[in-house]
Order: sequence, then structure tokens, then C-alpha cells
Amino acid sequence: MVAFRERTGRAPDKNARSPDEMRLGVRLDSFRKDAAKVGKLRHLDQYELLNAPAKAAGSDALPTSIDDLIAAGDDLLSTPDDHIFQFRETPAPQPKAETDTIAERIVCREFDTFRPIFDECIADIANGARSTVPTSSTYQIGVGDMFIVDGALAYIAAVDRHTRNDRDDARLRIIYDNGTESDHLLRSFGKALYRAQNSRRVLTADAGGMFKDAKPVATGCVYVARTLSANSALADLAGHILKIGSTTDSAASRVAGAAGDPTFLLAEAQIVDEYETRGVHPKKIEGLLHRFFAGACVDVRLPDRFGRSVDPREWFLVTRASIEEAMRLIATKSLHLYRYDVAEDRIVETTL
Repeated sequence: MVAFRERTGRAPDKNARSPDEMRLGVRLDSFRKDAAKVGKLRHLDQYELLNAPAKAAGSDALPTSIDDLIAAGDDLLSTPDDHIFQFRETPAPQPKAETDTIAERIVCREFDTFRPIFDECIADIANGARSTVPTSSTYQIGVGDMFIVDGALAYIAAVDRHTRNDRDDARLRIIYDNGTESDHLLRSFGKALYRAQNSRRVLTADAGGMFKDAKPVATGCVYVARTLSANSALADLAGHILKIGSTTDSAASRVAGAAGDPTFLLAEAQIVDEYETRGVHPKKIEGLLHRFFAGACVDVRLPDRFGRSVDPREWFLVTRASIEEAMRLIATKSLHLYRYDVAEDRIVETTL
């Protein structure tokens, strides 16, 4: 305490901001309140530090106005220049750089140019030529990469790399399979992948090595069935509609319980065609066919055995020949180049 007095010319203050001075001030205040300690230390107190500081007149009175606070020497408002929003010990934070642009999805006017890319990708995923893996980042990204984010297929059409705020980034042109596009920054797109559930990167499958000559393993089948329902409501349709389904078992076992299955219109059914799938789950082939023939899907609504209304979406007003041709196009990875003409009941080449 004596050393502090000689160094600063004043007694240590227990209310000081400095931890060292505060500790000395608290200790000095405790000495002043203990008469026994004052008696023992008085001969060392050359600067009379043990004497209680004199109180200013009226110092015990509570302030009743801002002027009283300023006059009392309040630490926060000690001078007119002090301000409660100004930092004293902690430096003010640096202002963040403003966003130069906000990416939003807009209609892609050139979507017809990109449509074949999405059709080919969907066909490749269904055929097993491409696979998908979970992803939550975009550290490695280039033109042509594809992702699945929030249930949408996203194609990277352009990558404009640059440095922003001393950090490497890139402005992307992203085309989505719903006909929209955006120009997100690479880091922003990475955050979207991280936040989305089940986001995935689309890869090109290439077994190679010891597997290049291996034959794909059978995974199930896609079947075509006709209903044998005697329901009067289906009398006009029963002979013209076909069910496109799939199973990892045999088609025969799938229709064994057709009479109690709403997807079979709660009636017996007959398998008319069966296509074995290899190296890819049959459900993916089924989904591809359903999307391709979507315009011919029959809207059938009927009550199940519990009286609840069901709406099976696997029945199509399409011929067996058209389904067979679609399966051939899937096998040759060219389905994306064609579309189904509902009025003519035929598959025609897509024109851009």
C-alpha cells in the first residue's frame, strides 16, 4: 500500500477497475475498520493511509437529479463528454461488410437447354449409372456438379471464383429441376446444404478394377398387371388400365393378396409383363415410369375395407407396348430424350 502511494501519489481505491488496485483498496478498508490492526500498524503509516478519508459535506444524501449525480463525481457521468454507449476498455467491434447482393430464385428462361441434363441424371440414378452420397459442404465444386437439396435437384451451371473480404469464395449459377435458378455464393450454398435434411451430392458410378467385368446382381422386378375387378364403377376402365408396380420379390407373390390390397383396387389381378431389374432398386425404375407416364395416370378413388377413401396412383391408361418401349429406353439410358404423348398413346422424341 505504501509502495502504491509512493508510485501514484494517492491511496488505493477499492472501487477501482484495476484488479490489483481493487485488492489493495479492499485490504486497506478492512484495516481502517479494525482498531487493533490500526494500533499495530500506526508506526508504519507514514502517509496516514489508515486514517478514514474525510467525507464531503452532504455526501450521505441520496442524489435526486442528474445534476446531483454529476456533482457527486459519478464514474460513468464524470464529465459531459462521457457517454453510456462509448466503450472504454473494450474496443468497438468492426462493422461488418454489407452484402453486395441477395441471391433469390428466379425463373430460368433457358430451362429447356438444361432439361435434358436433369432427365439424363434421373435416368442414370434409376439405372444405377450414378449414385448419391450424403454431403454438407461444397469445398470441391465445379461446373457440371449436381446436388439434391431440399428435395430439389440442383445443377451447377457456372462458377465465378473471387476473393471477398480476404476470403476465397465463388458466385454460382445454380439451375434447379423445377425450372428456377439462383446465383448464391459458394459459402451460402454450402450453408443451405448443411441446414437441409438429407442433402446429397450426385456422383458418377464407376466400379472399375475387379468389378468392371462383374454382372449386376438381380434386385427385383418391375411388373405390369391388369385388374380382374367386377366393380361396376370400373366397368368401362378395367380392360384398358394397367398397373405399373415393383417388388424385390416375385411378381406372383406381390399379387397373391391383391383382393385385400387398395393399391390393386381391392380385387384380384393378373400379371401381364415382368421386367427383371439388375444393379438398381426396382422402386427407382417404377418411379421413373410413373413420372414418364404421369399424364396418363388414372384418378381412381374407392373405399377400403375399413370405409376409408383411398386413391391408388399406380394405374395408367397406357398400352403394354408403350411400357415395353419405355423400359427399353431406360435400359439404353435414353428415356430423357423422349416424352409420352397421351392423346396418341405413343412415345415421341423430345424437341427443344
